[in-house]
Amino acid sequence: MSSPTNYFKIGLFVLLGLAAAFATAVAFGANQVERKTLAYTTYFNESVQGLDIGSPVKYRGVNIGTVAAIEIAPDRRHVQVGAELDLESIRRLGLTETAPPGEAGPIRFSVPPELRTQLQSQGITGVKFLAIDFFDPETNPLPQLPFEAPTNYIPAAPSLMKSIEDSIVRAADSLPAMAEQISSALSHIDTMLAQLQSENLAEKTVLTLENVNAMLADLRGTVKGINQAKIPEKAASTLVKMDAAVARLDGVLQRFGGDDGLVASATRATDAFGEVGRSAHGTTDEIDTTLREFRETLEVVRELMESLDKEPDMLIKGRAGKKSP
Repeated sequence: MSSPTNYFKIGLFVLLGLAAAFATAVAFGANQVERKTLAYTTYFNESVQGLDIGSPVKYRGVNIGTVAAIEIAPDRRHVQVGAELDLESIRRLGLTETAPPGEAGPIRFSVPPELRTQLQSQGITGVKFLAIDFFDPETNPLPQLPFEAPTNYIPAAPSLMKSIEDSIVRAADSLPAMAEQISSALSHIDTMLAQLQSENLAEKTVLTLENVNAMLADLRGTVKGINQAKIPEKAASTLVKMDAAVARLDGVLQRFGGDDGLVASATRATDAFGEVGRSAHGTTDEIDTTLREFRETLEVVRELMESLDKEPDMLIKGRAGKKSP
């Protein structure tokens, strides 16, 4: 036999559940009431499709507020987006400023020059949120608005999709000019090829290369003949003989000059006229010897000059050897 149902316990359980739910709602509402926020405004010059009221506002992935309003801007070209940011969060970021001590005034944004708001997407769903971050002012300059911005205003930076779209548009705009330049280059190349074909430059080039090849072959044969004839060695031998003849002539000339030369001896012989017999005899012998050597040297130089006159290239070829009888 089953035991009777205890309705008292069931009713007590339901009442306790309702009380717990009510306490949770009150606590959550109190937390929301105590949460202080600061409003700010931004303007986008692009579509905000996928962004709704209540969408999160994040700083590098951390929720710091929510979107509160989405409206058309006064110029009817931009989109005005208002958001409520958690005061404690933006204080931690150092983005607030208060009135000086003793002066009453609301808390305001302290907007650094590099602070920007950007539209970003959550995954591939198309749902968007607002991201607040620091951007390079040179690559993301301050946008120019045709109206006066409110007090708590953060400039907007183009979204990634907007940047890609702008790049594609610029590339598409430049395509006609690029096509015209390519067409002009191809036309110029076609004209050059036609000119080359009409002047038979290809055949002339081949003929020139053949002539150059023949000239190189002749030059190779000449160099080979020079090596076989040992012309460098003969030229060196001729130069050695000429150097010896010049040295011999220089020695003879030195015999005439200097303190001990023939001229000085003759001068001393003239001054010492009283000893002319002895000095004259010695000087005469020395003059005979010197003149004989000078005559022999001149003969060698004369033979060399006659040989050079008959064969000007003897210094290169060398003196021909005597033929055997």
